[in-house]
Amino acid sequence: MLISWPTGMSSAPGSGAVTITRSTPTSRYAILSSSRTASESCYSWSQASQAGGDQREGDPLAFAANASASNPDAANPDAANASASNPDAGRPNSSHPYSGRTAVLATKHEKLSLIGPPIQRAIGLTVEAVAVDTDVLGTFTADIPRKGTPLETAVAKARLGIAATGIPLGMASEGSIGPDPLVPFLVADQEIVVLVDEEAGVSVWETCSSTGIVTATADLGPADDLEPLLSSADFPNHRLIVRPSTGPLRPIHKGIDTVEDLNAAIVECSGAAANGLARVETDLRAHACPSRQPIIGQCALQLASRLTACCPTCGTPGWGRVDVVVGIPCSWCGAKVPRPRAVIYGCLKCDHRETAPLVPPDAEADPGECPFCNP
Repeated sequence: MLISWPTGMSSAPGSGAVTITRSTPTSRYAILSSSRTASESCYSWSQASQAGGDQREGDPLAFAANASASNPDAANPDAANASASNPDAGRPNSSHPYSGRTAVLATKHEKLSLIGPPIQRAIGLTVEAVAVDTDVLGTFTADIPRKGTPLETAVAKARLGIAATGIPLGMASEGSIGPDPLVPFLVADQEIVVLVDEEAGVSVWETCSSTGIVTATADLGPADDLEPLLSSADFPNHRLIVRPSTGPLRPIHKGIDTVEDLNAAIVECSGAAANGLARVETDLRAHACPSRQPIIGQCALQLASRLTACCPTCGTPGWGRVDVVVGIPCSWCGAKVPRPRAVIYGCLKCDHRETAPLVPPDAEADPGECPFCNP
């Protein structure tokens, strides 16, 4: 998990001002849209997929399922593209290698209802939660720093569940909250959901990102007005964390969902801070942050779709996009323009690969995109 708040998100000391990010763009490339009635944008590393509705309302699994219903290939276009080159590659069937088996989901934060059902529906794999202390691998509040990458951390979580139960199929998810890479003044939530198959020696994962997460932070003293924060933070639907604004990270109070507990925590934490203020911020853990939950559900749906595709050579689940060929010659100077030319689909276990062209062999790029002709 990423450190809770990026640079520039804190309110001015003593001001009681609140920084709130709550935007739902209609697509990855229309990211400046901020209408609450716009559709939520989730995308994997492979392709954007959209889902309708306000992400703070209703069942997050239904939210993810609606995206799949409106576009059956949106969750995993790799499976559909693989099927085009190999009709059996992406076709789910009752003899799927994981059908009738059990995977353990390592979670402390009630993610089973988000991840288990789409996996069960897609490939017949039963997912059961195992209570292991995933916080040892990092926390949003940084009282325990995350040492690895998000993917490494997700895989490590899954292996904690495998080690605790002896079941060779483990699952986990990992979230990172921070500035959006394209529009840094928006906050993005990137989720990874992974399945680790210790017997096959493979890990299959998908990612999904959104700027629809609700986040808020403020530095407050015991006498400050809480109403702006409570309104902007969607409290108590979204729970809060309180800790000292400066100095030590502790005391720290998580999962606050009553005004009484919030006031008491502010008094204690402001007293421990060098500047006399308490840092109040959104609790980003999955069970405490409803606006994260649909993103995790969508990511699980995408992973379920990828797992339906098995390698046409060795039969290992998880066939899909593994690389992209970049470089289309400029029509003026012939220099390579960094645009995707082809997609490489492959197996995560054996070396079987298939290349699917995205443009004709004689395609040329517009000089306006060329870094030499139009620097």
